[in-house]
Amino acid sequence: MPRLSLAMRMACLLSVLTLSGCREEVSGLAAVRGRVTLDGQPLLSGSVSLRPEDGMAAWERPTGMIDAQGNFVIYTQQREGAPPGKYRVIVFATEAVTAADGSPHPGLPRSLIPARYNDPAKSPLHIEVPSSAKSGTFDLGLMSREE
Repeated sequence: MPRLSLAMRMACLLSVLTLSGCREEVSGLAAVRGRVTLDGQPLLSGSVSLRPEDGMAAWERPTGMIDAQGNFVIYTQQREGAPPGKYRVIVFATEAVTAADGSPHPGLPRSLIPARYNDPAKSPLHIEVPSSAKSGTFDLGLMSREE
């Protein structure tokens, strides 16, 4: 098996170090937990994602899954919490579409919530994450119809 030259090994090491340094480690995360309801009933699955509104790093997408009781916990870079700041909140909740015979349909899933909640430009949901937040502070009440 041919051995890599010292120059080639150094180039590989430099590439790895450069790529791993592309993202800065996020520190100072605040707990972001809550519950999502649709017309007062818990949303039973889906995800909640935060989109920065105030010039924070655009690649930051703090996100969490919605559990069977409608609860969610936000994570950023695999760590619990989100950087303090103002966010637009988007929610996704879908179900598989079934064919007439009951088998899964290969098409796109059907959204369980109005489209306005999963559009970053139109979502009416906004939160501000302070330096320290209490659990439950970020409950999200979605409505089937616009008020």
